[in-house]
Amino acid sequence: MGATTVSKTEVLAKVRETGSLVGEDLSGIDLSGEDLSGVDFSRALLKDARFGSTNLSEAKFHEANLQGADLQGAILDKAYLVAADLMGANLREAELSGAFLSGANLGGASFEDANLRGAHFGVVQASFPNPSGRPTSFRNADLSEAVIGATDFRGADLRGANLSGAFLYEAKLRGAIIDKTQYEGAFTRAESF
Repeated sequence: MGATTVSKTEVLAKVRETGSLVGEDLSGIDLSGEDLSGVDFSRALLKDARFGSTNLSEAKFHEANLQGADLQGAILDKAYLVAADLMGANLREAELSGAFLSGANLGGASFEDANLRGAHFGVVQASFPNPSGRPTSFRNADLSEAVIGATDFRGADLRGANLSGAFLYEAKLRGAIIDKTQYEGAFTRAESF
């Protein structure tokens, strides 16, 4: 686990001053419980960072490396996670309503009990096996009204996930761990399951 050489106090001062942490190496930093809404973390190295219960609403994580990060209970409503690397990240009970996750690597991440209502997924890697060695979990997650296009869910755990009103377009669902009755109320143009 890498450790940042920048202190939490310095990071928060920079956020207040510029609102941007673009390209910063903040591996291992603990920013739990802070209000970092709207902060730009694009291309930042955030491996093993801790953001538990942090407000990250509308934050930008474009191409950020969040491998192994702890975001349990974080608020990421309308966050921009396009092309972010969330391999092995913990997003249990996180709020990701309306978040953008297109092109993200979600291999081995846990979204158990997370709220992903109205989130946008496109060309997302969520399949198993993956380099994390763990399946991606959306167990009991709220994916209602989510727009899910060209996403590979093979081997992902979707048991108990709410797919009501979700639009599944060209999603690879064969091999996902799911009860087929969960598709009731979803709009599917997915491969057969």
